[in-house]
Amino acid sequence: MFADIRTQINVIAALTIRELQNLMKGYNYGFAWALLEPLMFIGIMRVARSAFKGLTPPNMQPSTFLILGIVPFYMYIQAVGAVYKSISSSDNLLKFPRVTPVDLAIASALCDFCIYFALFILFIVFFSIYEGAWPPQNPLAVVAAFIALWMLGMGLGFVVGTAARVFPPLKQFVSYYNLANRMMGGMLFVITMFPSSFWPYFTWNPVLHCMEMLRDGWFVTYTSPVASPAYVMEWILGLWLLGLSLERFQRRVPYV
Repeated sequence: MFADIRTQINVIAALTIRELQNLMKGYNYGFAWALLEPLMFIGIMRVARSAFKGLTPPNMQPSTFLILGIVPFYMYIQAVGAVYKSISSSDNLLKFPRVTPVDLAIASALCDFCIYFALFILFIVFFSIYEGAWPPQNPLAVVAAFIALWMLGMGLGFVVGTAARVFPPLKQFVSYYNLANRMMGGMLFVITMFPSSFWPYFTWNPVLHCMEMLRDGWFVTYTSPVASPAYVMEWILGLWLLGLSLERFQRRVPYV
């Protein structure tokens, strides 16, 4: 059993490296894009710092506040899309006996995680030091929230990806869901910026809890009144169990 698990891990690692290599083919300078995009992002953040200064809590540094929301949120969106595409569409690699749709989905999402986690560390360390928000209050809590957000994205990707194999128009749901989460997922706000009477309408969303956990773990001056790691874990387990069960059930369903 352990030999099979080790073999499957090696398969996922090889597929992840392949995803990274294929990603680089779209850039003339290979990995140089990893330096160009952060420079562009830093410029955007400097502009956003002045543009959103009045919209960020007074006890949180603007650029650090925005990075803690924007980079993890885009990683979440990419994880949903990566798993969704891998599960809902066919791939020539599935002809190999050891490769399954789940392997392709995990490898694709892991590729996105590596990229966004590296960008997150680069940006958050630089701007937090620059703004005097370093060190974080609880680094482990920040990393745990980042990983939880990634796991949520993968779980949702498994669910909608398998469902899209029998109902392709479901793709529109992903777009609408991402749009709603941009406004209600806590990317650009914390829950204390709203009256407490509105909190029940926001706290159903596990993405908001992850965003609250990120800011709570970073800023000494902020303690989230709603963040619940147990609630997020329940969503992760539920989505993964449902998604993997649907994928297993649809193994014999032909791709459309």
